Amino acid sequence: MAELFVTLHAIERYQQRVEDVPAAEVRRRLNVPVFQCAADFGAPYVKLPDGQRVVILESRVITVLPSDHGAACLDRRGDYLHERGARGG
Repeated sequence: MAELFVTLHAIERYQQRVEDVPAAEVRRRLNVPVFQCAADFGAPYVKLPDGQRVVILESRVITVLPSDHGAACLDRRGDYLHERGARGG
């Protein structure tokens, strides 16, 4: 099970939407086996206990969605970040 890369964007969103803890702690929390297994299985999201969703793309944690995000927002077809592979350019 490979370690996931947690983007700076995901760290910032976690701090805003889940808990304001140091970046190293966010990386540790988002690199536990449940997220690694989800990435291995190709799952695009992992729902946290309070309803936020951690977004995973190509073994990278790219953001944390707020708990009030509707299910319709979770369709990646036509998603700007998904189309660009969340890498820019």
